[in-house]
Amino acid sequence: MHKKFVAVAAVLFLLLSFASSAFAAREIHYSTWASSGEAAYTGMEKFKELVEKGTNGELKVFLYPADQLGKTTEQFEQVQMGTIHMMSSGQPPMTEIEYLSLPYLVKNLDNWKLILNSDIGKEWNQKCLSDYGVRILGLLPRGPRVISANKIINTMDDLEGMKIRSPERDYYVDTLVAMGAQPTTMSFGEVYTSLQTGVVDGQENPIETIVAAGFHEVQKCIAMTNHINKPAFVVINEEFFGGLTEEQREILIEAQAEAEKLTQALMEQQQVELLKSIKDAGVTVTTPDLKPFIEATRKVRDVLGTKVWGEERYRKITEMAQR
Repeated sequence: MHKKFVAVAAVLFLLLSFASSAFAAREIHYSTWASSGEAAYTGMEKFKELVEKGTNGELKVFLYPADQLGKTTEQFEQVQMGTIHMMSSGQPPMTEIEYLSLPYLVKNLDNWKLILNSDIGKEWNQKCLSDYGVRILGLLPRGPRVISANKIINTMDDLEGMKIRSPERDYYVDTLVAMGAQPTTMSFGEVYTSLQTGVVDGQENPIETIVAAGFHEVQKCIAMTNHINKPAFVVINEEFFGGLTEEQREILIEAQAEAEKLTQALMEQQQVELLKSIKDAGVTVTTPDLKPFIEATRKVRDVLGTKVWGEERYRKITEMAQR
């Protein structure tokens, strides 16, 4: 009798285990550069909320802010392998998309979406799927890049000969050269000390990055050059995405769209608040006439755009970028 009871109990335990396994939530591990409190991260929190609510807990989202899981390239490799399932980053998965960040090329987020939803953009996304095994799920807005410096910048003449820190990408370097500056490439981690000690005279980043990194503590002037307008890209492992139900996939797509809207609204509000806070802290903010900057960087757009996409495709992209 005792043995029979044990056997029945064991069977019941297994059945309960299988049932529990069957109803266990699938996990989505989502990595990002953004830190808690940033507009983009709040957007990601909205994504998490909507996905978990929309799937009745069938999908559970875990967020990893501030590059906790490694450098951008390392995170991307993890998404490719399926170790993590999603990431958001300012670095798109392929060169053809990255060069949409040419200076003054794409007007705003709507133009980014117009290009990425076009036949050209769909071709790029298909290449992401076939070559890298990832899908672009959507975008998260970021502020345009501006220049912080150790002196007031009202015109391009004020940039002449200034040593400005630049990321190690040709379109960043060539943009600064076209503006009259002397670009100095270095890793992001070196920038604060280099500004503090005068190794460089300035740097360029979005306002939210400048404040988060404390660059306004060692630079008392900011010029709103808005020279590069680049969102963050949200990508997801395609095998994982394809393994979800059609309803779950739709929920993810809709949640990402809502995350984008929230991020856009918060970012615009934060830009105003951040500019006020740094002005109150004694930083001089100037708004140069951008026409000379746009004209001076035309050759950078034309040369690199034609090199990456070809003349005809560059023409089509430019038309959509400025529509």
